[in-house]
Amino acid sequence: MFTGIDDVDWASMGHAYGDASDVPGLLRGLASSDAAEREVALDGMYGAVHHQGDVYDSTVACIPFLFELVATDGLPGRGDIVDLLRSVDGDGRYVEEGDFWSDDEEEYAAWAAILARAESETRAHSGVLLELLDDADAGLRRALPRALVQLHDDPDAVLAALRRRLVVEPDAGVARALVAALGELGIRNATCARQTGDALAALLTGDGGPTATDPGLRLAVLAQLARRAPDRLPARTVEIATAAMQEARDRQGEGPASEGLAPEDPVPAPQTSTMISYLRRLRASHRGAVQAPWATELLEELHHALDDQVRERFALLEDQLRSPDWGQRRAAIDMSGLLLTGWRGPYEESVRLLGEQMKEADPRIVRWAASELEWLYAIGGPAAEALAQRVAAGPQFPVQARWDETSYGAALRALAAQGDPRAVPGLIDVLRRGHVPEELGDWIGRMDPRAAAPLAAVLVGRLTGNLSGESGESGESGESAGAGESSPATEHLLKAAVAGGSAEALGPILHLLRTPEDVGGAVLGAALQAVVRLGAAAREALPALRRLTGDGRPRHRIDAAEALWSAGGEIEAVLPVLSESLSAEHWWERHSALAVIGRIGPAAAPLLPPLRRLAASPEENGGWVAGVLAVAMWRAGADAEESMPTLLHAWSAHRDNRPDVAGAWARMGPAATAAVPLLRQEVAAVRRHNNSGGTGRIRYRCADDERLLRHARAALTSCGEEPPSSTPVGG
Repeated sequence: MFTGIDDVDWASMGHAYGDASDVPGLLRGLASSDAAEREVALDGMYGAVHHQGDVYDSTVACIPFLFELVATDGLPGRGDIVDLLRSVDGDGRYVEEGDFWSDDEEEYAAWAAILARAESETRAHSGVLLELLDDADAGLRRALPRALVQLHDDPDAVLAALRRRLVVEPDAGVARALVAALGELGIRNATCARQTGDALAALLTGDGGPTATDPGLRLAVLAQLARRAPDRLPARTVEIATAAMQEARDRQGEGPASEGLAPEDPVPAPQTSTMISYLRRLRASHRGAVQAPWATELLEELHHALDDQVRERFALLEDQLRSPDWGQRRAAIDMSGLLLTGWRGPYEESVRLLGEQMKEADPRIVRWAASELEWLYAIGGPAAEALAQRVAAGPQFPVQARWDETSYGAALRALAAQGDPRAVPGLIDVLRRGHVPEELGDWIGRMDPRAAAPLAAVLVGRLTGNLSGESGESGESGESAGAGESSPATEHLLKAAVAGGSAEALGPILHLLRTPEDVGGAVLGAALQAVVRLGAAAREALPALRRLTGDGRPRHRIDAAEALWSAGGEIEAVLPVLSESLSAEHWWERHSALAVIGRIGPAAAPLLPPLRRLAASPEENGGWVAGVLAVAMWRAGADAEESMPTLLHAWSAHRDNRPDVAGAWARMGPAATAAVPLLRQEVAAVRRHNNSGGTGRIRYRCADDERLLRHARAALTSCGEEPPSSTPVGG
C-alpha cells in the first residue's frame, strides 16, 4: 500500500495551513485499524487538505492513494473515503463562480488548473469503483452508487451494475442508495432516462422483490419517480407512502431480524474531538427520538420531489401531523411551514392539525407548531380555537422577561398575529415588563380597535418609562435605553401604542419630535410613523413636523412630510419635499417618496410630470421602484389609460410588486381589462407568487399572496370574469 508515497515532494506542496509535509501521515492514518485514528485522519483531510471544499496541489497528489485505500479489501471506513473523493471532484463545479482570493490572472489560472486536475484525476480512477459493488462492506456499498453516477464516464455500464446489484442487495440502506443513484443517473444522462424510469417503476409494480419487505425502499422509489419520471408515479402514491410510514412505525424496534429496519451502523462510532464526531453526535441527537428517522427523511425527499403536486403533498402532510411518532410530527411541522407559506392548496385541515399540536404535553411540539402558525396568520383561522384554548390555560411558569421564547409565549404570539382579541389579556400580562416584540404593532393593527383598547395603558406606560430611562428591558447595548438611544423596544412601543388609533401616546411622541437632536434615528422615524397612524388626532405635532420637513435628514424629511399631510393636510409644504426626493441620488429615497405619493393620492397630482419622467426611464423604472411608481401614478392621476402600461411593467419587473399592482387594478374596475390574462394566470398558479424555490427553513409571506389573490379575484370580477372559487390544488 502507498507505493511511491515517500517519493512525492510533499513539502513543496501546500494546503490550508502551510506546507503539506504532514499529508503522508494523514493518509496512513486513514489505513489504521483504530477507528479513532482513522476519524482524526479524515478530519485532517477535510480540515486542511480539502479545507472548506478548497483544492490544493497536495489534494490532487492524494487522489491515487485515496483510490488505493478504497480498493483495499477489508479496510474499514472506505465509504467515508469515497465521499471525500466525490467532494474533491467537485461534481462539475463552475470555476468562474468560485470564491478565489486574488485578482491576479496568473494565480487564478493556476487555481483553475488545479480544480480541473482534481476532476480529471478522480474520474480517471473511477473504474475501480465499479468493481466494488459486491464488496462485503455495507458502508462502502452505500457510498458507491452516488459516486459512480457522479464520477464514471460510462452511464450505461453504471446503469447495468446498479440494476444487477439491486436485485441481490440484502442491506436496506444500500438498496435505498442504489435507488437514489438510479434516479440521479436518469436526470444526468438523457440516454438512460427511459431505462431508469422503467427500472424504478418496475420496483413498485413487480411481485415480491425488495420493496415487498422494505417500506423505506418503497418511499425511495416514489421519491425518485417524482424527480425523474413523475408521469410514472402510481395513482396510489399517497396511499403507498402513508402505508410505508405506518409500517415503518409499527415494525421499528423488532430487532435486527426485521428486514430493512436494522441499524445502519451497528458498530459504535468513536468519540473524538473532531468536527466529524461533533456533527455525528448532533445528527444522532436530532434523530434520537424518531422511531424511523430514515423513513422521515425519505418522506421529506418525496415532498420536495413532488414539488407542485400539492394535492398529494397536503395529504402526506396531514397524515404526518396525525402520526403518533413524535419525530414524524416534528418533521411534519417543519414541512408545514414551507408548504403552507409557499404553495396554494387545500390548507384548512393542515392548519387545523397544526393547531391540534397545542394540546401536546411536550412544550417543544407546542412551541414549534405555534411558531409556524405565526407565519400563517393570514390563513390561520382553523387553528385559532386551539391556540385560544392553549393561551387561556395560562403559562406553566411565572411570566419571564423573554416570555415569547416559551411554549405559552409562542402560542400567544400566534394567536395575536391573527388579530384575535382573545390574545389581549395575555399580552397585557406579559408586556408589563417583558420583551416587546417587533411585530406587536402589526398584531394590534389587525384587531378591532375596541378589543385592543385595554392595551393602550400598559403600552404608553412602558413607552414613558423607556423614554425616561426607567424601563426594565435592555436596549441593544444591554443597558436600559433612554430617549437618545435607538432602542428597539422604544421603536416597537411607538408603533404598537398607536396601532389601535388611540391618541394616549401623543405626549411621549411630542416629546420626541420637539427634541429631535436628542433622539436616535430609528426612534425618530418610528415617532413620525406614529403620527401618520394617528392622523388628525396628532395636530398638536404640526409645528414640530414643519421644522422637520424643512431641515430634517432625507429619510426623516419624507416621513415628516407624510406625517404633516396625515395630521394637517398641508399639501403645499409636503409636495416640494416629495418632488425633491423623486430626483434623489439614492433609490431608497425615491422609493420612499413614491410610496408616500401613492398613499396621498389625487392631492399629489402636481407631481405627475416627474412621475412620468421616471416611468419613461428604463434605468429608474425597475425592480421594487417600478411597483411603487406605477401605483403612485395611478393614485395621483386616476387615469387608467395612462397608468396601465406602468402597472403592466411593474407586474413583471418584480414579483413583490404584484399585490399592490393587483390592488390598483381592483380599484380600476372594467378599465383593467388588459390585465385579465395576467390575473387569470396568477390565480391559476399552484405556487404562491413570492415562492422563489427555496427549501429547508425558508418561509414566505403568505399574507402578501393572500392579499394578491383577493385583489386579483376582485379585479377579475369587476372585468366581468368568473374567478375560481378556491385556490388551485395541482397534481
